[in-house]
Amino acid sequence: RSPKTNAHVERFIQTVEKELWMIEGTEPTVDEMNRKLFRYLSFYNFVRPHQGLGYKTPVEKFEEYIKKLQGVHHVLNENIFLTNKIPCL
Repeated sequence: RSPKTNAHVERFIQTVEKELWMIEGTEPTVDEMNRKLFRYLSFYNFVRPHQGLGYKTPVEKFEEYIKKLQGVHHVLNENIFLTNKIPCL
């Protein structure tokens, strides 16, 4: 295992600690922590722009990815229909 293996996970944990837990002045219960974490993850994925994603949200970036895949799927389907062969990717 290299130190870079979990870099994205470590960065995410650091972000959650900085943006969510460290702002809190009190020690929340487990239920409160779960509720706050759920709300934060919704914010993190749907609202908060990310520098590493070109200031888009993860959901926006995922939607772009899906649209690209749909285009590839369409091209693959056309090739299969026209040639009756499955193209090699």
